[in-house]
Amino acid sequence: MATRSTFQGIIRTYGGQDKSSGVTPAPVIVGEVVSFLSSTTTSTPIRVGVSASTGTVFVLPQGAVPISLTVITPSSGATSTVDIGSAANASTFGNEIVTGTAGIKVLAGTGVTGVGLTANTTVYANVGSTAGTGTVTGIFTYAVVDAGLPGEIGPA
Repeated sequence: MATRSTFQGIIRTYGGQDKSSGVTPAPVIVGEVVSFLSSTTTSTPIRVGVSASTGTVFVLPQGAVPISLTVITPSSGATSTVDIGSAANASTFGNEIVTGTAGIKVLAGTGVTGVGLTANTTVYANVGSTAGTGTVTGIFTYAVVDAGLPGEIGPA
């Protein structure tokens, strides 16, 4: 297995151009493989990896702007849905997200804003209006709010 490196700063890019080009540095969109059960009626923390019951609980950092969930392994039942959110609001990131089919599901709940999350937030899932069965595995993508200033100028 490859060596891992964890970086605390916001990763940004000039899109392959020189800093003097005038382009705005933008944060890199990041993703995490996550899993959850499609039949859980109680909000349950989403797990990192391919198990819905073991592994690290998925926590978004302060400033995160959720973008999408790309379903890789769908639940059974093509119309099964889940709500994805926080402990305070079960559908703050997405309401009635269809997880019975593979593909990209845009997160457009009330908690998805351009200012990002105000605190580190554990992500939860629970069954929507149509329960499925089995573990859903996907890639949860998000960006982190950034002021677009070069790091040499000051903090974001």
